[in-house]
Amino acid sequence: MKLRTAASLFALAALTSTLAPSASASIYNIDWLQMSPPAFGSPVPNGSIYNLPGLGNVTVTYSIPSVFFHARGNNPLLPTGSVVAGPDTYTWNNWEQFGAVLQSGPDPLVGVPWRVTFSWSNPVPANSIYVGVAGLGRTTSFGGGMTTATVNQNGTFLGDYTGGGNYGLNQFTGGPGTWTLNNSVTGAGGADPHWNTALGVVQINDANLTSITVNFSHIRGDGAGANIGFVPAPGAGAMLALAGLVAGRRRR
Repeated sequence: MKLRTAASLFALAALTSTLAPSASASIYNIDWLQMSPPAFGSPVPNGSIYNLPGLGNVTVTYSIPSVFFHARGNNPLLPTGSVVAGPDTYTWNNWEQFGAVLQSGPDPLVGVPWRVTFSWSNPVPANSIYVGVAGLGRTTSFGGGMTTATVNQNGTFLGDYTGGGNYGLNQFTGGPGTWTLNNSVTGAGGADPHWNTALGVVQINDANLTSITVNFSHIRGDGAGANIGFVPAPGAGAMLALAGLVAGRRRR
C-alpha cells in the first residue's frame, strides 16, 4: 500500500510540474466574432446578436453620429495572420471588424466620438478576451489630428499585423484600467502609412468581464474599426484535467 501511495504521489507531482509556468512557446488561435448574416459593406443592426464559439452569444450595440457610415468590414490583407509576443504566437483566420468612416466633420480635425460595445452573458477568466483595432489615421493636414481607440480595461499589447500593407504601426499607451491605440506616424495628405494602422491586437487582462467597449475619437475622412476575439484562458484545460484526476483518486 505504501509503495502504491508513493507511486501515486509521484505521478501527481509529475503532472503538477507540467502545469507550472515555463518559457516554452505556445500557439493560441484567436477566434474573432463573425457578424454575419449582414454582408461585408452592409450595416450591422444595432443590438444584433452573433455567436462566438467558446464565449456564446454576443450582442453588438453602438452609439455613433449620423455623419458616419458604418458597416461590417473586411480588409483583404488582414483576415488571416499572426503576432508574436514573447515566446508565444497568436494566430487567426477570420478577422473582420465593425468599421466606420467619418464622412464630414470639424476643421481643424477635431476627433468626433463614437463607441461600440460587445457584451455576453457569462463572465470569463482573465486573458481570454482579445481586442483587434485597425485603420487609425493621423495627419498634419487641415491643422492636424488623429483617430484614437480607447478601452477602459487593463490590457497587454501583443503586436501589429500589416498583412503586407503599407500601414503605420500602432502606438500603445497603457495605464491602470485603460489603454489607447493611435498611429505612430504622421504626415500630410491621406496616404499610407500615416492614414491607416496595422491590425493591433490587445489581450484583456481583467477577469469576470461580460462586456468590452471600444471608444473612438475619429477624425474626418478616416476609416477605422474594431472587433473582439476569444481564446480559452491558458492552462484552464489542464487545471480541469488535474481536478478530475484528484476527484477520481478520492472516490477509490
